[in-house]
Amino acid sequence: MDCIFSEYIKFVNDFLMSYYRKMLDSKYEKAIVEPFVTKYIDVRYYNKTDLKDMSFTKKIDRELKDVFKNQLKSIPKRSETIKNVFALFSYILFVDGISHFKDINTLLKTMFSDENITLEYTPEIKNEIGSLIKKYIKKKVDFFQLFNSGEFFLKGKKIEDNLYSIDLGQKCDLPDLYSKNAVERAYNSDVVFENRIYLALVMLSSKILSEVISLKFNNSYVLDFPGTLFRKPKKIVKFTKLLKDDLLKEKVNLKIKYKDYMEFKRTVNELIKEGYSIALELDETYVTDFENLYLFSNIFISKNASYYGTIINNKDAVKTHVITMWGEIWIHS
Repeated sequence: MDCIFSEYIKFVNDFLMSYYRKMLDSKYEKAIVEPFVTKYIDVRYYNKTDLKDMSFTKKIDRELKDVFKNQLKSIPKRSETIKNVFALFSYILFVDGISHFKDINTLLKTMFSDENITLEYTPEIKNEIGSLIKKYIKKKVDFFQLFNSGEFFLKGKKIEDNLYSIDLGQKCDLPDLYSKNAVERAYNSDVVFENRIYLALVMLSSKILSEVISLKFNNSYVLDFPGTLFRKPKKIVKFTKLLKDDLLKEKVNLKIKYKDYMEFKRTVNELIKEGYSIALELDETYVTDFENLYLFSNIFISKNASYYGTIINNKDAVKTHVITMWGEIWIHS
């Protein structure tokens, strides 16, 4: 499976380019449209903006207005088309779920009668545009149905503000002849655990995408990464491929144990170099060494560890975020 987030972004990008090809017809030019689309996706889906203290709608409008001004300077001869591209984006905000509208037919009627848009359409073209937009809205809804499961669900635990540990829960009905302990052992066996984490990554990717679509960008997640995978290079590729998007790499922390890091340091360092967020859980094999701890997004440490005081009292040397683990409850140190 490819990265869900990247697939969705490609879906949005393809729609926007098709939308403008249809809306502009013979006046369409990729060099005019693409900078608007790229900026929109960067702000809408990756929250790449320095603007503060304003609604998201105003942020997008301000960012696109800068593109508009730059395009007018760069291609002054195409000013009318550039103005139309900018004006048409106000309707994308409705179509893409940022602003709300009463019904799609009213929205289309308003768009085609907008005096700021100096384009003319035949009834046939209007129908084609309406069909394109309606299909896009429907596919957005259908997309998430692919990842709904009646048997599994994500369960989370708050570590600190905007940071949560995630695991996969199951609602499968099992025969009474299986004891609770036997089921638990099977659920945590190496192969089942690997498959469980793979499914959790799929569902977590979908969850993060849903949050982004709802304009929620603050949350990040920690997921245990099976040490057994480091002996299976093909599986490592399969798992990390699910997160092959800058936003997911930032928001999903793959937590590994220190002993696995020491055994597979080259592989782990390569993942970090590729931009993946790797969290490190210090275990009984850890010896006081601050050299590489800065590489990790978070360091998890037990309150009962013999080296706990050394880590806590040397945060400047550790140079990354330290989180204390209290049994089943994680408390920020």
